[in-house]
Amino acid sequence: MDRQTELLVALHQGLSRLGPGSAECTLKALALCQDLPAAPEILDVGCGTGAQTLVLASATAGRITATDLIGPFLVQLEERAAEMGLDKRIQTLVADMNDLPFPDGRFDLIWSEGAVYSMGFDNALVKWRPFAKPGGYLVVSELSWFRPDPPAEIRDFWSRHYPAMGSVDEHLAAARSAGWTPVGNDHLPAEAWTRYYEPLKQRLPAFRRAYVDDRDAQAIADITEQEMALMGRYSEVCGYEVFVLRRGA
Repeated sequence: MDRQTELLVALHQGLSRLGPGSAECTLKALALCQDLPAAPEILDVGCGTGAQTLVLASATAGRITATDLIGPFLVQLEERAAEMGLDKRIQTLVADMNDLPFPDGRFDLIWSEGAVYSMGFDNALVKWRPFAKPGGYLVVSELSWFRPDPPAEIRDFWSRHYPAMGSVDEHLAAARSAGWTPVGNDHLPAEAWTRYYEPLKQRLPAFRRAYVDDRDAQAIADITEQEMALMGRYSEVCGYEVFVLRRGA
């Protein structure tokens, strides 16, 4: 684990949600996945502490394989799954989303909320497609531009921190080129960001105190605070778009 990842894990450790989202948003996207088997095989990539994993397990009779690179996050998911009586249908696995160890055609549904930036949206569309059964689904959220003319302040921030960020139309075109048929897509609403940012905002002062002489940690706190302020001002300009895609034969 590199230094930046170590600090980000420390900042988020114990939080129930590691990125914007909500149970309502997860269920809304799931409802677009028609004709799933009664007990679908589901892969949750970059699951973090598993907020959406637990929603999927509660809403379906499926078996879920939940992967992440950060072992402590998976431990937290396992503990919560056991508390909810869902642990027998959730298997966790430490795995790199760039190199997942699954056979072709295993999953009815592949899910990834707020994590695909780690490998790039276009790359994931190609690499994960073989794991889906013909007619299977991919539900993935990705940071996206909602307008073609973002103000310089927000454009410059994301140009530094996520230069690969594209528009919704560009992401839809990439999905079609990679062999996916778009079924639906929608912006995450403001409350989905609030559910992530409010606990994180409360965590930041303690994080700063714990790493008071650590320039790297303070820089991460600064960037986090800047992101929260900018996304609050420019929620109509950019944010997470949830894409529901279906694999052809």
